[in-house]
Amino acid sequence: MIFLYVTEDYYLNVYKGEPVDTFDALQLRAAEIVEEMTMYRLTELTYEAMPECVQTAVKKAICAQMEYLDANGGPDLDNGAALASASLGKFSYAMASEGKPGIYAPRALRILAPTGLLYRGGICR
Repeated sequence: MIFLYVTEDYYLNVYKGEPVDTFDALQLRAAEIVEEMTMYRLTELTYEAMPECVQTAVKKAICAQMEYLDANGGPDLDNGAALASASLGKFSYAMASEGKPGIYAPRALRILAPTGLLYRGGICR
């Protein structure tokens, strides 16, 4: 069974995220990326032991990562699939491969910053 940090109900009604077509895929990919972002300090087991305020920050960070993925090409953003160009009516958008956005959502990083989960140093004893 797959552990879900965020439900669609939480994403839409608590976080007030933009509706997405591929919620399950985005949620799973965003959770993987946030786990990676925290250098795997965030896991199902560690999450359950975290204070409620940190769990809330993790949920918000995953939601922010979902919105970022959705806005920048979907769950395949980290698979090297860069948007070359798109147009709809008078609107057109093109992005060079070197202009590809980073994988981590800037907002997710800001949300997690005060939790200590992004700390790169060693363990103090």
